[in-house]
Amino acid sequence: MSCKISLNDKFFAPRQKGNLSSTIPSALARCKETGRLDAFKLQWKEGSSEVCPHIYWDSDVAKVMEGMAYVYNEAPEIGKKLEELVELVISAQQEDGYLNTHFTVCDQDKRWTNLFNCHELYCAGHLIEAAVAHFNATGKRNFLTFFKKNTDFVIFKLFS
Repeated sequence: MSCKISLNDKFFAPRQKGNLSSTIPSALARCKETGRLDAFKLQWKEGSSEVCPHIYWDSDVAKVMEGMAYVYNEAPEIGKKLEELVELVISAQQEDGYLNTHFTVCDQDKRWTNLFNCHELYCAGHLIEAAVAHFNATGKRNFLTFFKKNTDFVIFKLFS
């Protein structure tokens, strides 16, 4: 079951229109030009001329995806792009459920070594919020199912 809300008031409706016309396209362009989207392809290699994905990049993409989910039913082109991003993020998940582009390609041996400063749980939290927003907008469970595997991994890893 999807949730479709149309705003027609004088306060929120203009902000939603601004998100559709400016904020989301601008944020997506910035994520693309800085390598945040390509980070989910997991192609970075040591010695590469590309910048290693930063520890917080996953959360930046997740925040944009969450915003896209909130306007999903108002703009088919944004909905289509969101579905592409969902598939891209899902493709980066490791077999055990782990997902963080930085620690997958840059510092594999430092996973879970600094929960206070290294954003692993922060990024996971934002991706979970994006998955819930996606489900609420579309009724599709693919992103939620994906993040259940990630959440199970986190709980097992941290609390076992």
